Amino acid sequence: MSTTKLSKTNYLSYLACPEEFWMSVHQSDLMPPFSMEAQHKVEQGKIIDRLAKERFKNGGVINGEFIPHNKIAFQYQVQSERFIVKADIVVFHREKECDIYEVKASTKLKSEHKIDLAFQRMVFESQGYRVRRTFLIYVNSKYPFQHPPDLKKLLPIKDVTAKVEGIMEDTSRQAEAAWEWMHQDSLPSLTTLTNLCGNQLNCTYLKHYHTPFPKYTIFDISRINREKKEQLLEMGVVDIQDVPTDFKLSNRQREQVEVAQHNQIVIKKEEIATVLKSLAYPLYFLDYETFSYVYPSHQGIFPYQQMVFQYSLHVIESEGSEVQHFEYLMPSKETPLEELFEQMSQQIHPSEGTVIVWNESFEKTQNKLMADQLPQYADFLHSVNDRVYDLLKVFSQGLYLHPDFKGSASLKDVLPVLCPELSYQDLEIQSGGAAVIQWHHMTDGRMTEEEAKDAFQDLLKYCKLDTWAMVRIWEELKKTNNQ
Repeated sequence: MSTTKLSKTNYLSYLACPEEFWMSVHQSDLMPPFSMEAQHKVEQGKIIDRLAKERFKNGGVINGEFIPHNKIAFQYQVQSERFIVKADIVVFHREKECDIYEVKASTKLKSEHKIDLAFQRMVFESQGYRVRRTFLIYVNSKYPFQHPPDLKKLLPIKDVTAKVEGIMEDTSRQAEAAWEWMHQDSLPSLTTLTNLCGNQLNCTYLKHYHTPFPKYTIFDISRINREKKEQLLEMGVVDIQDVPTDFKLSNRQREQVEVAQHNQIVIKKEEIATVLKSLAYPLYFLDYETFSYVYPSHQGIFPYQQMVFQYSLHVIESEGSEVQHFEYLMPSKETPLEELFEQMSQQIHPSEGTVIVWNESFEKTQNKLMADQLPQYADFLHSVNDRVYDLLKVFSQGLYLHPDFKGSASLKDVLPVLCPELSYQDLEIQSGGAAVIQWHHMTDGRMTEEEAKDAFQDLLKYCKLDTWAMVRIWEELKKTNNQ
């Protein structure tokens, strides 16, 4: 039998999904590649690791006790016959008597952090160490960033010793189970789809060890809870076509199921007409792209606060007038935020017209945050919020239902059905997450000048399609009155 040791990362993977964890060890070629978004998350974690080391490297008063720098170790490794850990920071008081500090780029204590520390403590104690206390170093999301940052304010320390103590027995038991699981030769046969993890049918294990799934499943039913999914799965129902007519669902869910089962399109023309009549010209179709980073680029921005770096705006001044397009993309992280909102305030009337968005909570939240950050534009931004209409509501409220939406009101699901001539698949950037990372890479010096120019144009095209898509969907909704 292999003597591969179980790390804390592998242990957490086992707890998240034993089957995918086993595949990552034994069938790594079947696992999906590490995504750009995952790499971006790792990058942010490394920044916080570095800053935490800066806070500790010279010693000093830590948790009320003076600790000399020679009593502090970073990435301290301990291993037993089966397990291996590297603790982010270890503070020694005597030989083999220490405190363990786990560094996370998170803004609060999560259950997996306690589990992580419990696993570390278990391995340390198995090798004769006495772990006095365990701590979490995390990110203060309420810290208005300054450069250089005040590390004591940015990275608070939380004593989680009691919480870790409470799960030690369970950790020892589950760690042994994880090691045994990792070293078994094969996976048990899958007989039923139950107790699914958050990945649902996107689970790598299910994709390789289960027969192909229907194109439209019960997992697509809008806001269906875990209990109802379990009930349907126990009945052997996966395909939405097989949902029984007497199975209890909300009115909206039942309507979605019936649309799918009868392959029908539901257009509530009167309600849609009422919505369209409520929109006052000029019409402003607005979309933001925002950047959220643990280490903000602008003074006063909070860690992970969304910061607008780009917008696209299509404008229709009056009935029948030509559509105009405006846009802005911040060329560098040093560009003042004022520049973006100064331009936008010249293109949207301060008090007239309807501002049309898709998912209003996003744009409204950004406007509120930026109004606090830039008080000179507060009146303008609050006025924009007062005039917002969320075009998503037409679809989320069931005024227009189509089986090909598969219960979604996402712009990327609605657009190809109503406007098949438009597609994000034709773009170099195809998602908001990719746009954020592309802008980050474009503005931090890791691209060549030519690559940065191409990225700049790709970002403009992506954001422009978001607002042009809203214009085209609005035009299609207008046609429903004539059908």
